[in-house]
Amino acid sequence: MASTHSKACCETPVPANVADYQAQGEYLVILGEKVYVTGDKTATRAIVWVFDIFGYSLQTLRGADIVAASLSSSSKGPVAVLVPDWFDGTVANKAWVPPVTDEQTAKLGNFIKTKAAPELVVPRVLKFAEGLKQQQPTLPNIRSLGIFGFCWGVAVQTSPSRADPEEAANISVPMALLLSKDEDLPTMRKFYDNLPTSDKFMERFEGQIHGWMSGRGDLLDPSIKAEVERGYNLAIEFFDKYL
Repeated sequence: MASTHSKACCETPVPANVADYQAQGEYLVILGEKVYVTGDKTATRAIVWVFDIFGYSLQTLRGADIVAASLSSSSKGPVAVLVPDWFDGTVANKAWVPPVTDEQTAKLGNFIKTKAAPELVVPRVLKFAEGLKQQQPTLPNIRSLGIFGFCWGVAVQTSPSRADPEEAANISVPMALLLSKDEDLPTMRKFYDNLPTSDKFMERFEGQIHGWMSGRGDLLDPSIKAEVERGYNLAIEFFDKYL
């Protein structure tokens, strides 16, 4: 995996105000993790969500609810969407992004190197995913898992903000890449081409900034909101096909 985040990942600003939203799910403790759960807890399919550095933003909760609701009537059965609190109650301060002072730069860098360090979070993701299949009581029927990563993401859901084309050869599951205008297109094309599976999809959203589907998405702007919806619709179609 690439050792540094993209410039857009650290410098794209966060909207000062966000559209109001009432989350539809609930917070539960599953396998020792605080988890936002939305969808059907009796489902055999689950999607593990890896949010961006802004954690449980309204944009993130709304996205999880959209995916769960859209797949609730699937002919393949509903899904449970699970958003664990990978940062244990902490998030990156919006005021740090983009950093304008040395102090903000240091705080953002420290957060990424500690709370959001892949070498710390990836083992938790893997442990959580494996545990979901072990007849745990909250979601006892899970048989198949997908993962949905945003910006920071993790190595088990390779993020375009850190993508290394050479890493793609190690990925053996179906994979979709939804890119903003800020991702490096030659790098991402090479990454996509290196994926050994034929079950793959990539689309670039030319007018959208890095993080438009998560904590940086300005849902008060109708044009951005429409592209957020389009992105989720593509993801929903992909998950329903392969999960």
